[in-house]
Amino acid sequence: MSEEKVLLIFPPSSWGQKNRFAQPLGILMLATILKQEGIDVTALDLSAEGWYPKKLANFITRGFFTHVGVTILTRSRKISYNILEMVKRINPNITTLAGGPHVTQMKETIFSECSVIDIAVAGEAELNIVDIIRKPTKKFYDLNYIEDIKSLPIPDRSFIRHIKYNRLQNIWIGDSASMKWARGCSWRRCRFCSRPALDINYRRRDPEEIIKEITIIQNELKYKNIIIIDDNFLIKSKYTKEILRLKIKEGLDIPFWVLTRADHIDEEGISLMRRAGGVGIQIGLESVVPRIVDMYQKASGDSHQWHQTLARAFELADKYQIVIIASFIVGGPSESAKEIQATIDYCRTAKVDVVQPFPFRFAYGSELWREAIQKGQLNQGQYDTFNDKSYGTTVFSTEELFKIALEAQHLINSPILNLKRYVRLGRKLFKQMSPLGYRNVIRLPLLLRNFNKVRYSNLEKNGTLQKFFENPYKAPA
Repeated sequence: MSEEKVLLIFPPSSWGQKNRFAQPLGILMLATILKQEGIDVTALDLSAEGWYPKKLANFITRGFFTHVGVTILTRSRKISYNILEMVKRINPNITTLAGGPHVTQMKETIFSECSVIDIAVAGEAELNIVDIIRKPTKKFYDLNYIEDIKSLPIPDRSFIRHIKYNRLQNIWIGDSASMKWARGCSWRRCRFCSRPALDINYRRRDPEEIIKEITIIQNELKYKNIIIIDDNFLIKSKYTKEILRLKIKEGLDIPFWVLTRADHIDEEGISLMRRAGGVGIQIGLESVVPRIVDMYQKASGDSHQWHQTLARAFELADKYQIVIIASFIVGGPSESAKEIQATIDYCRTAKVDVVQPFPFRFAYGSELWREAIQKGQLNQGQYDTFNDKSYGTTVFSTEELFKIALEAQHLINSPILNLKRYVRLGRKLFKQMSPLGYRNVIRLPLLLRNFNKVRYSNLEKNGTLQKFFENPYKAPA
């Protein structure tokens, strides 16, 4: 064992808040590589632990770490910077490292944003992390993306196995492991998304390695579900169908969820997915209004056919008893109240099981963000901001967009107003039960327990209206 002692931290979006949607595969992969090289390493997911600063400070003080690395996300960058400052106050001799998408995007200014960073890393660090820890040669590493990801190890989930990741949007699911079958987005055209600005190529893992990882997740770690968090799960691709057939052949019946696009679904793929244990999909529909669909550059074909594409995807998923979560955007640039209402009305009658609207954000580096900068509506310092009428990009205030989204969520998902939807959901859950025993795939939707309690005035009074819509999950491209 080497003399280095490393702590890798994934930050919370808010202190004391537990967000247990996805495992932090980035720090888990780095921790796995360091562990294989004999380096003493700890991976800490603060987004799921729900710690407050005092507990973290005590943990760092008792840990006698030589290095502390923190993932920097744009939305939670201030908390990440506070953690790094805390580390230096506890022990100035600890080497602080920063990585993650915000570092990659803000190469020119990252050290001016946080002066206590000793080493910053842009890009994917798996091939370099050991040397960065043991033999650093510079303060800033501008790394490329790893073209061949087939040689990377399976992430060691023992670092976070004590945590149950069991919440997907507004429903509880069984104890779940997160997986990636590919890195990058195969679409990379959505104008509201920051992914294209990162210039990340789409790269696939080896099918046999994926099956090996699923075997470990199901048989050794005993997880109840898998959430595949690829930016875009290509259900209709030959690659995906090959893996699904291998999963069936190997008798790996662990249920799984995917994030996908409506136009990347075909009947053969969704049928295979169901046979392979697929139980749920999440689709970002964003809007059903052709003008808005065009503005977002969401559809792969005629935007006037997007409505039919969605309907076909929902019909297929419903036919094969797949739970459907649909998300859409409220209040994009120039979107009118009538256009917002058209999407809400569509979601009220569509064959979906749970709907999640999100107020529009100008994501740093996205095409719509750059366009607002060029028009003088936003400035470069507005990294990640909700739309607001003060910018001249909408007729709504941010608070009004929050209220519209929350009201739509309540209206669409209410079990009182949409009893038929819950009958359909119940039928799916019943048919998903294995004859060999129920795997705890999904539990009672939070919607049934919480939505009649939530009111806008309470959220405004407590200052939690914005937090209600905070989610590290990035809607599918």
